[in-house]
Amino acid sequence: MKRAEKSTVEQSGDLRGSLQAAAGICFIVCGTMSFASKSILVKWAYEQGAAPEAVLLYRQLIAAPMFWGIFMIYRSKPKPKHKDVIKACTAGLLCFFLSPLFDFIGLHYVSAIVERMLVMSYPIFVLILSALLNRKRMPIRHLGAVFLVGGGLFLAVGGWDLHAVKANMTGAVLIILSAIFYAVYLVVSGRLVHEIGSIRMNAYGLSAASLAIAVYTAIQAAGEQPVNLFSYDAQMYGLFIIIAVATTVVPFIFMLEGIKRIGAERGALISIAGPVITIFLGVLFLNERLSLVQWLGCFLVLFVISLLEYRKRKR
Repeated sequence: MKRAEKSTVEQSGDLRGSLQAAAGICFIVCGTMSFASKSILVKWAYEQGAAPEAVLLYRQLIAAPMFWGIFMIYRSKPKPKHKDVIKACTAGLLCFFLSPLFDFIGLHYVSAIVERMLVMSYPIFVLILSALLNRKRMPIRHLGAVFLVGGGLFLAVGGWDLHAVKANMTGAVLIILSAIFYAVYLVVSGRLVHEIGSIRMNAYGLSAASLAIAVYTAIQAAGEQPVNLFSYDAQMYGLFIIIAVATTVVPFIFMLEGIKRIGAERGALISIAGPVITIFLGVLFLNERLSLVQWLGCFLVLFVISLLEYRKRKR
């Protein structure tokens, strides 16, 4: 009798664990799809006449208070020190102001598919920065990855097609700068995120970035080419809300809940599918077309970065 009861309890535990894992995978997949749709929706906003600075400003202003709401729900760590708040705000300027500013402006010049591949190169810059800061030689496999990704990026922006390279060059440079800023953020914020928590760090960072983009926009408004902020129709403002909520806040919650159920390692491996989703959405909704050389470059970048992430998570 006791054995039967024990077996029933074990089966119940196994079922509960399986359901938790299935729910975690669903959360990660939905979060990855939401993140992947960001470039598509932003590009669509551009096609409807929105300025990159306007999209970024509304995204930050809408998302920041929502992150504070998420923090109030999930908060668990004690109040951070004043110096940690300053560090979080400074890191936020890298992650939520400089990186997306260059990314959003660069996306104005290149396709969403190419943009995603360029942004995805940030792990290479993390490797380079870490080697420089630690004053260590990079392993041969990392050097090989750097050269392969560099070659892939060259092909993705057009390769030997000078016309394509010229058309993509401005956007490519801006987006690579965006990837570098994000890599710097990851390197400098590694310890801090464990001390104050990712939710609190995002809340502080987004608040600082919102103030920075507001000041940046105000400076532009005082110049010769003011940014259009208030003359869009209701549909465009609705799109701004979708970009802020569906591709910034909601995926963060999904990823958080997914990681709680299946762990960061499995979550990171599943999220590698993000660029593939962006490629699919770009072709389906934006009718984006690349040359064969560009496709080869995109898949080379995707393969090398995915392999790096897989090896890192499997250590």
